[in-house]
Amino acid sequence: MQGKHSRAGVECRVVAVVVLCCSLLAYSVLATVLLFRQPQTATISFRTRPSYLLSSIEDLFDFITVTTVNCSNSQVIPGSSVLETEDRMISGHEGTYICLDALPETPTQESCRIYSFGINRNDIKFETVMGQRGCRVHLLMANTEYSYSRLKPNVYLYPLELTVSPSLNNYTLDGFLDLLTHMWKPIHYVKTTTRGSEWTFLKTLYLSGYEAYTHVKQIRLLLHLPYATDDHFKDLESLYHLLLGLEYYGYRLVHSRPIPGSIYHIHNLQRHVATKYETVWIRE
Repeated sequence: MQGKHSRAGVECRVVAVVVLCCSLLAYSVLATVLLFRQPQTATISFRTRPSYLLSSIEDLFDFITVTTVNCSNSQVIPGSSVLETEDRMISGHEGTYICLDALPETPTQESCRIYSFGINRNDIKFETVMGQRGCRVHLLMANTEYSYSRLKPNVYLYPLELTVSPSLNNYTLDGFLDLLTHMWKPIHYVKTTTRGSEWTFLKTLYLSGYEAYTHVKQIRLLLHLPYATDDHFKDLESLYHLLLGLEYYGYRLVHSRPIPGSIYHIHNLQRHVATKYETVWIRE
């Protein structure tokens, strides 16, 4: 009697195992059929998201020199022949890159808006050319003897300074948007030139209550960096964090070049870097 119960138990276990195996086989066949019935789409590879922690100075230079998107229609508008002066730390005569993909095909004052912060007062050729093409160009320039004026066709000067905290004649990005009634409107190109204007702009962009980072289509930053030494590591790390915000808000690097005269060699990295880079970022 006990032997019969043992055989019955074994048979039940065998049947259970067979049923389980058949179920797994049927599931795998069904999953395979469903997989191949799904439409196949092309895969898009992206650069690995950079780490927030700056482990090496080289990470910063990789981030600002390795482009991640392409522009099918770009142009470099030459600057004036005025050379840089040491006291003002101006750099803009090398020319300005612009990706025309992000601009309307037929620019008008209402369809194309350009902001220029911290400009070189001796070189507004880029702004002049874009004004001639139909864009409405707004220049902020502090410490000038000029009052609000129309400098060229479609080019307007504001004797104001872009700052993180508003005060008399000092405007945040949101304050300037209010002044021009450009809240929630697309800004097609923002240009920074003088030392420090790039970092001030980024801070005001990220703090924008109007979410300007969703409306600014293209940003040209002339980066001014300290020398890449251990003494400046903390400063470089802070600047790296500011630049990482661009990728967080959907901007990608489309153009980068070192400015002539600012290039030097880092022996421990065995590479040439620069204290000034023209970088252009577009929002996808």
